[in-house]
Amino acid sequence: MKINQITLIPLTIRLKEAFRTNHGTTAERPLLLVEMKMSNGITGYGEVQAFADSSYAPQSQAIALAELQDGLPALIKRSWQTPTDLQRQLTRFTSFARAGVEMALWDAYGKLVHQPLAQLLGQPAATVPVSVALGIQAKDQRTIRLADEELQAGYQRLKIKTDNLAVAQRLIKKLQIAFPHQLISFDPNAAWPVSNQTVAALTELEAAGLSMIEEPFHDASLAEYASVQAQLPQLKISLDESINSLTDIQNAVRAQSAAAFTLKPSKLGGITPTMQAIQYITNTPYLPWIGGMLGSGLGRAVDLALAAQLPQPIFPADISDSNHYFELEPINESFTVTNGSLPVPTGSGIGVTLNWDAINQLQTGANITFN
Repeated sequence: MKINQITLIPLTIRLKEAFRTNHGTTAERPLLLVEMKMSNGITGYGEVQAFADSSYAPQSQAIALAELQDGLPALIKRSWQTPTDLQRQLTRFTSFARAGVEMALWDAYGKLVHQPLAQLLGQPAATVPVSVALGIQAKDQRTIRLADEELQAGYQRLKIKTDNLAVAQRLIKKLQIAFPHQLISFDPNAAWPVSNQTVAALTELEAAGLSMIEEPFHDASLAEYASVQAQLPQLKISLDESINSLTDIQNAVRAQSAAAFTLKPSKLGGITPTMQAIQYITNTPYLPWIGGMLGSGLGRAVDLALAAQLPQPIFPADISDSNHYFELEPINESFTVTNGSLPVPTGSGIGVTLNWDAINQLQTGANITFN
């Protein structure tokens, strides 16, 4: 089949409550919907999950859009049979831009062969254990209350955003008292310096029962991470911000820099490189797991399909239900947590359908079409 037309549709999804991390506060989530129409009448959809600025990752929405405007015309009338046929052409794009295009290709391919993405990728689990992330709160009491609400909803892990070392030390003790048997992780988003004080605090967090901490250090080398991880036999450091490609993961594994890796498909450049990362890490002593990007239901469906490929037991992925973050979703289907898990979509392609009434309300700019 051939690619006849590609349309980019800019969306802005409003969060029910502003989400604060060390990188800033997000109240509105910009996304770019990719619509790819094929010569056989099939249409595939993807989304570009870059953020509004480059505080979290190098590629912002503006940079991704510029790449797509420059590179998408070369894909028009391009023939292909499977998404792997176009991997060489996709190298013209980086990270989020590439992931959005590749997502649309996999969606179209799944619809062509009448198979769900999870099945195309391997032998999937039917459900995926999931967790929920709580943004930084002004008071510990509010964090505890929100955590209790989320646990009542059934999530299997609590992930707490934090940017203050003293608050983290205080909060873990309160969380362990309130939820003594709950799996808990912290995410400072690279907020802390590499210092003896920080290492001592991580040792204290480990002793208090923290299971994982994502990217705690600001501008740390792989050697520095390796040194700290070696001092923490129970607490897993999971690299996130410093991981932007399979090569980054391979370098970190060789350096023994972390016990876990937060795999975000859009940040790694798409479904194919994420599968390569899963396969690579699975053959090491380290833990691969799927992280979240405040994506829409379209992107979360892809996350579920990829999480389903992970070796058992699956570490709870950062994939929330449909009612957690956004006021309005651009898909028709709802994801509902049951017994701490979400079902993996079984529809052809990515497995969800678009709600065009919602998309019309969410659209914030003119369509950009390539014929």
